[in-house]
Amino acid sequence: MTANNNLYIDIKKIGERSHDGVFIYDYTEQRFLYINPTFIEIFSLDGKDLFAQTRIILDYIFTEDHQYLQSRFQTLLAEGSISTTELKINLEDDKKHLSCDAFLISDSTIAGFIKDITNDKEHENYLVEITAQKDAFLDMITHNLSGPLLFSQNVLSWVQQSVAGNKGDVNSLLLMLQESTQECIDIVEDFLSDEHKDSQGIFVKKTRFTVVDKVNTVLNKLQELSPEKKFKLNVNISDNYITTDSVKFFQIIHNLISNAIKFTREDGEIIITIDEKGSDYIFSVTDNGIGIPDDLKPHIFKKKGLAGRDGLKGEKSHGVGLSVIKRLAELIEGELWFESVEGKGTSFFLKLPKE
Repeated sequence: MTANNNLYIDIKKIGERSHDGVFIYDYTEQRFLYINPTFIEIFSLDGKDLFAQTRIILDYIFTEDHQYLQSRFQTLLAEGSISTTELKINLEDDKKHLSCDAFLISDSTIAGFIKDITNDKEHENYLVEITAQKDAFLDMITHNLSGPLLFSQNVLSWVQQSVAGNKGDVNSLLLMLQESTQECIDIVEDFLSDEHKDSQGIFVKKTRFTVVDKVNTVLNKLQELSPEKKFKLNVNISDNYITTDSVKFFQIIHNLISNAIKFTREDGEIIITIDEKGSDYIFSVTDNGIGIPDDLKPHIFKKKGLAGRDGLKGEKSHGVGLSVIKRLAELIEGELWFESVEGKGTSFFLKLPKE
């Protein structure tokens, strides 16, 4: 008992100095033994109310988080600790995102630390939104600029052949135009070839977010660039939350939909489906485009394979996109595979654990 008392005293000392919420909770008696001032401030409640009516906190937690928190509590009892357990609370004039680390310090007592991560989540969402705009701009370049530049290059080559033998100043001007056009093409291709590469070497930062919102963020941006194609989103899930790296998830989904656009005709259809199977989500991107020839299928995920193909609008392929995306999927404990019939279309599948 003395050891526990000493531990409680140490935790209380930490609580008085901490900028995070700190608590000690007896879950058999369902009451707080200690809460620090920051904990009270986070929930905007009177400390006396928290001690007298512990379960009042549940009224402020989003309903969809209740089952998730119950599963995390069972993990805490089984393993003795949990970390970065995220939840949302709905206050009278505010919504907050919180993250909790908790430890089982006796047979009936939990010590925990709660951090207000609202600003971090808003910043993360802002970065994803900016990334969506940036990637949409990249797609605009590859779809709307690469093709015309390549066409211009071919026309210049034809004109140069047609005036062969004419005055040197004409040939010199044509050569300058051709070199300038090639430089523009090289800049575009270099820019596009670097997309997503750096993300492979960046550590995985897991956060909890709603999958449908993130997929819609990607889809809405890409729809704006390809209004001639039909898009459909099917959602067949009971839960809407996933805990994974939101940036890497975004990059994977964006690349898969972008590829479908690239190899689907103007009147084609692209269907994005979100299913669940046990503790996993299954995402699929299906198009009725040109499909993948059998001889290229073994090379699809190779870094320097033979699977690179120009898009239907002349977009250049660098043969690295899908190899990078597969690596990103593996980094966040996912699986990526595809099915395709040449001339009929392709489906890419991504399986990710919910937690």
